[in-house]
Amino acid sequence: MNCTQLATNLLAQYSRWERLGDGLHRSRGRLDLMEVLPYLIGLLVLGAVVAAVLAYFKYNDLSKPCNDPNRLFRELCRAHGLDRASQKLLWQLASLTKLPQPAEVFLTPAVFEANQLPEQLCAEQERVRELRERLF
Repeated sequence: MNCTQLATNLLAQYSRWERLGDGLHRSRGRLDLMEVLPYLIGLLVLGAVVAAVLAYFKYNDLSKPCNDPNRLFRELCRAHGLDRASQKLLWQLASLTKLPQPAEVFLTPAVFEANQLPEQLCAEQERVRELRERLF
């Protein structure tokens, strides 16, 4: 078979080849909400996770100076290496003894005295004594 004859046969069928893939894809005119909804939900969940992580890091960022008594308390607890249970006990001690700022519990050894303890913390007398020894 001659090369020119093959080329003519191929070019003669060009109109068929032009429409070959028309039935494979549906039209791209409209987007259905149900097709996009999983992506929108995924973006919202991802945004919420990122916002929560940023809020957590901002809450625990002690590198910037500020005028926040609660942050000072957290920073002092971190400096003394106190665990969560000890922090909670100190916070209760500060609030039950009605100290103006919770960080004052680090400056006032008298609130750790057994006879000065509020009724709610009498059961925790041993832990309060250990905290006093650790802090002072």
